[in-house]
Amino acid sequence: MTVQRLTQVEPTVVHKMASVLKSQKPEVIQTHFGIGLNTWVKLREGKAIRHSVAVRLLQRLQRDQVI
Repeated sequence: MTVQRLTQVEPTVVHKMASVLKSQKPEVIQTHFGIGLNTWVKLREGKAIRHSVAVRLLQRLQRDQVI
């Protein structure tokens, strides 16, 4: 069994992400950030997400100049 690495995203990054969203609908979150609703809920609650997802998310945010 493989142990999954988890990463916590900085609260300031999550706050910036939230400020970009016009609604919390799953399709809006997916379109803006490329993540699902469950991942977004974890981020908002300050919980860790899979490391690979966090890396892709941060790369996307930098590319789109959100952070």
